[in-house]
Amino acid sequence: GARILSELVAFDGPVSWEVVAGQIWESGDRDELRGRWDVALSRLRRKLKKADVRSDLVRADGTGNLELFLAEHDRVEDRT
Repeated sequence: GARILSELVAFDGPVSWEVVAGQIWESGDRDELRGRWDVALSRLRRKLKKADVRSDLVRADGTGNLELFLAEHDRVEDRT
């Protein structure tokens, strides 16, 4: 989940799930990546919900792209 969030921060806008998945998992065919992606994104959404983080923080645009949607009061802290 953290890698998904990190990649979405780095892209700073809508990006294809395939691009993000390719950055996280460097091997595997499209179907394998999609399976990994679906599981990881589902886990991330559950963790965000459990932490009472708003549901649209990670949002899809309906065309296979998603983004980290930051509201006016949100900020990203880079801890590296």
